Amino acid sequence: MPKPDDIPACPEPPAARSSGQVAKEYQISLITPLFGGGVEAGKADETFPIRGTSIRGHLRHWWRVTVGHRLGTRMWPREEEIFGSTEFPSPLSVRVLEQPQIQLVEPSYGDRFGPIAYALFSAIESQQQVIRDGTTFRLQLAWEGTQGLQSRRRAQNAQREKDGRKTLPEVVEDIGSDIESALRAWCAFGGLGARSRRGCGAVFCKEIAYEPPRLPGKILVAASQPNALEAWKESVKAYRDFRQSPRGRIHQKAIDTRSGPRTIRVPGRSHWPEADSIRKISGSALRAAGTASSGVPADEDTRNHSVPVVPEKLLPAFPRAILGLPINFHFADGPGKNRPGEPNKDPQDVQLTPVIQMGRRLIECPRRSSRVRFGMRASGALE
Repeated sequence: MPKPDDIPACPEPPAARSSGQVAKEYQISLITPLFGGGVEAGKADETFPIRGTSIRGHLRHWWRVTVGHRLGTRMWPREEEIFGSTEFPSPLSVRVLEQPQIQLVEPSYGDRFGPIAYALFSAIESQQQVIRDGTTFRLQLAWEGTQGLQSRRRAQNAQREKDGRKTLPEVVEDIGSDIESALRAWCAFGGLGARSRRGCGAVFCKEIAYEPPRLPGKILVAASQPNALEAWKESVKAYRDFRQSPRGRIHQKAIDTRSGPRTIRVPGRSHWPEADSIRKISGSALRAAGTASSGVPADEDTRNHSVPVVPEKLLPAFPRAILGLPINFHFADGPGKNRPGEPNKDPQDVQLTPVIQMGRRLIECPRRSSRVRFGMRASGALE
């Protein structure tokens, strides 16, 4: 048995080998209701309400808006270095550390004709509940440092040489600033689930709650409101009133029901030209038999819609198409009321709205939130 004096001193522990990976955690809160967000489109997933893969997709999109569009032909190679491809595994990991407890509510929030119901009309039509605002979760973003990026590039170039293809630059710049730019833009202007451009599923991150990043287009900011939900409602209301007004006065209309005729109050016809354009093109204008001029303004006449509200020389015209396509028109009366519409299946016929409404908390303050209406040109970086 060796004597204590014969036992050599314990060697120094080896220096910790750093992988070079950067990991950051963020606390994210929903400040407006979330519509959908699960694997099945338009439906909340009570088990996994927040999906890391969905957040990754949002970060990719907002990276293109904030950084990628300025790179020209370098956009795709740089996007590959951050988000990966079939030959370059993504160095970015997006994880929701713990799924939150959620509360499902009716999408109208108790006001069938209010701004929230307008923003969430598709949830109401599909009879889906939405995740209530206030839900909080922890998000982890982890990415390789420059050492790991170079290692991945060497492996990529080795395979490209083997395949007889041109190799790529050996140096890969650090991706940290790109990721943080995308995260800031997503938290400022994006969201989760469907209808995020209408402000649904908006998120707030206290770690980066300061002035939003600069983007192409214009940002309009209105007066502060007590909380983000109220700010969002004001923003949606302004957009709704613009799209649906002006129109004729609310007036009485006689309708036939199973229990007999009755009178209801209805808004007048819209002064926007799209409906009159469709009536002119399709010949589906309402005109009750024996209808004669009664002196009632055209936008309040419930029996004769053959007289355009808009000057006929301006028809056909569809100016609201610039706010997004497709637009669904429903004619409650007249020859075309039961005519089935053709569902839009061609992705090329879909144009995302260039206008985003948001209720935003720009600073960590429990009593004040900013009402933000944000617009971008459709031809800009948002495409």
